[in-house]
Amino acid sequence: MITTFSVATKVVSGLGSLALLPAELAALGARRIAVVVDRGVLDAGLLATVLAPVDPALVAVTVPVDPDPDVAAAERAAAIAREHGCDAVLAVGGGSAQGAAKAVAIRLTNPERIDRYAGVGNVPIPPAPTIAVPTTAGSGSEVSQVLVLHEAGRPEELVVRSPGCEPDTALLDGTVLRGLPRAPMLHAGLDALAHGLETQWARRASAFTRALGLAAARTVLDRLAVAVDGVASGRNAEGGNDEVLQELLDAACAANMACGNTGLTLVHALSTAPSVHLPHGLQNGVLLPHVARFNADLSEPDVAELVAELPALYDALGFAAVFPSGSVGPAEVDAMVTASTGHPFRLNNGRASTDDELRELLAGAVV
Repeated sequence: MITTFSVATKVVSGLGSLALLPAELAALGARRIAVVVDRGVLDAGLLATVLAPVDPALVAVTVPVDPDPDVAAAERAAAIAREHGCDAVLAVGGGSAQGAAKAVAIRLTNPERIDRYAGVGNVPIPPAPTIAVPTTAGSGSEVSQVLVLHEAGRPEELVVRSPGCEPDTALLDGTVLRGLPRAPMLHAGLDALAHGLETQWARRASAFTRALGLAAARTVLDRLAVAVDGVASGRNAEGGNDEVLQELLDAACAANMACGNTGLTLVHALSTAPSVHLPHGLQNGVLLPHVARFNADLSEPDVAELVAELPALYDALGFAAVFPSGSVGPAEVDAMVTASTGHPFRLNNGRASTDDELRELLAGAVV
């Protein structure tokens, strides 16, 4: 099979790399920046740290974004950026802020509402220049050309994916993870782990994606429990785990480089139902061991070795591969299976699946 591999985003990585943000903004020719930021990041005071080296005159407006934005939220953010004459976007946060920032960048140069560009390759004009500063080690959205919006009433998430929609530059500085609370640290890490392992089961996998995804998954397996423990102990906040946090951030980015080229598989196909109101990373963490068992015959020995370590990791994290009691019942199972029907991630899984097989798989994850 002929495959392709490409990563269009420039990645600047390393402890202290936030100091390079002004130079990267200047390289893009940014004059009036819209800062799109997770509201939690803003409320925690982290945005001030990110923007400390930036000339305040460059920041035209700051637009907070709540988790799981929908079309209306993305359109409001874009309207604010246009009203302030912005010509570039700085995305600060996790997957929600990164996705909303991509929508803003698209709408600064394209005239139609963001949902008119849903699907693959439907954005006609390149978006405004964008720099991404991820504040979680999970989605890897900082190197992805995909944005996801959670539109109520749809059987699955609204996805816009086009070449050129990835940020121009991703700036990865592990120090931004120092104050990350336990739940987002844990859930983001499990999302990154799913990305790395799903690349091993994808029909479009290649030698490049297998190597990158496997290395990323190995790092998450080795480092996530240390980082999560560092939240309670205070070691993260004190800077004692900076190297660990940097490794996690790099691994999450690498995992998305891999899955951005292979596409994802059953874990993410089943976690795309907007009516299931659980954090994305939590859903993926629950589903991962069950999908791994379903795909056991696809796993090469080195992948099987990593999968065999999942129970020990989950024990160390105090995380169970079951949905929280009462959160997923028959209606949610139906929604998850329906969302996966015809989904490219389900079709991309190396082992074909029937709806009955997926219901059986999900039964193991329901209390």
